[in-house]
Amino acid sequence: MSGPPRLAPVEEACALLPRQPVIPQVMPLRQAIGHVLAEPVRAPGPVPAAPLALREGWAVAAAETEGAGPYAPVPLPHLSWVAAGQFLPPGTDAVLPPFACDGDLGLEPVAPGEGVRQAGEDAAAGAVLRPAGHLLEPIDLMLGMAGIAEVAVRAPRVALHGAPEMAALVLMEGATLVETAPDLVLAAGVTAEQVLCPAVAARPGEAMAIGILDGAPALLLPAPPEAMLAAWWLLGRPALRALAGRAAPAPRRMVLGRKIASPIGFTEIVMLGADGCAVGALRMAAGVLTIPAGREGYEAGSVVEVEAV
Repeated sequence: MSGPPRLAPVEEACALLPRQPVIPQVMPLRQAIGHVLAEPVRAPGPVPAAPLALREGWAVAAAETEGAGPYAPVPLPHLSWVAAGQFLPPGTDAVLPPFACDGDLGLEPVAPGEGVRQAGEDAAAGAVLRPAGHLLEPIDLMLGMAGIAEVAVRAPRVALHGAPEMAALVLMEGATLVETAPDLVLAAGVTAEQVLCPAVAARPGEAMAIGILDGAPALLLPAPPEAMLAAWWLLGRPALRALAGRAAPAPRRMVLGRKIASPIGFTEIVMLGADGCAVGALRMAAGVLTIPAGREGYEAGSVVEVEAV
């Protein structure tokens, strides 16, 4: 009679899942939002490409306004009206406010560069605008203003079997949901073609396992919500980040409001509320604490590193 399955350490189970980044693909910038950059995005030229107006007014050569005043107006024969964001005409280097002119007469002086954003002020040609590994968000559409039309991204292909609740978490990591040829499978309540690791020394979630499904590496998720989330935090998310070439965000620190005990030999996931106390899966969590297998927990008042939810 066989005994219970061996509980593999989390590190051992993690090593059975893919760790090599997927091949990059080039996408239009709009389509790439939500995916992870495979290489840095660099400014193709200075940003802005030429001096532009920060405000509406009259584009002038600053030197021609020297000494101007309400009682000593100076002629400005080459006045040119510009709107905010418009490039300055050649030969001008400043913007006079609208009320600072009377016809073609300047009523006040202006310094060179006043009311102007200089060429290259936002970024020099070749400057890194976004690093490799950055998860593109809607705000990154502003890269189009620098002339960025397409980018190289890594988008791991993930198949879900019996785990529809994982879809949003998968998409948040820059992956794409597919039905065929996945790089990784997340499954619940499904029998794997092959089991590589039948159980993991983790709590909650000892029943999480690693196997092969659809010919691809699969994380077999336990059914209870807390255990399923633990499997995601400990194994699923790190695997997806490795596939996407994305480093884990820097942890932040929290002060524990209460003592947390943990069994030696198990890696434990604990969700913490804003008060630093453990909360259930349905409560609002402010951070996720991973307790290593070699610790018995933490005393109240301990400063711990947590991941953002």
